[in-house]
Amino acid sequence: MIHVKVSAAVYPTEDLEKVIKAVSSLFTDIELEKEAIEATESETGSSPSFFLSGEGGIDILQTLHRLIRKEEIIDSVRNKAFNKGLSSDGLSVRFSLNKQAAFVGVPSVPAQEEPLGSIEVLIRADSQKEIERLFEWLLPLTEEGKPVVEVEMDYVERD
Repeated sequence: MIHVKVSAAVYPTEDLEKVIKAVSSLFTDIELEKEAIEATESETGSSPSFFLSGEGGIDILQTLHRLIRKEEIIDSVRNKAFNKGLSSDGLSVRFSLNKQAAFVGVPSVPAQEEPLGSIEVLIRADSQKEIERLFEWLLPLTEEGKPVVEVEMDYVERD
């Protein structure tokens, strides 16, 4: 089974509603909760007020799936996020998405750490086969930027 956790730090200079909109614009029907955090200093000299986080199954990735295709960035996201963020055991992948781009409904993987943080995504699977199927569904191989084969979401969690 696929388990997805999405979180974003909210800094004192940020509008909470805008951060909520940014996360919600990329993830289908995600319910966000505030999480308290321990005080730490970032490179900007300020620390986040709290984190917003939400969890769910593969279904919360439906909007991200659609937007990656709409923006024609399958290869870019696969190369920047998934190839670098795969865990050593092959059972999870971690990647970041830019909050400002997300606010306008565009998934974008930042090139480097952002001063006010990013939207952090952690996807875990029960098996390597399941995580491979997730990649086939979310970020399939392409030719000239178009998916070679599109599979349905239910393909991912098949036995």
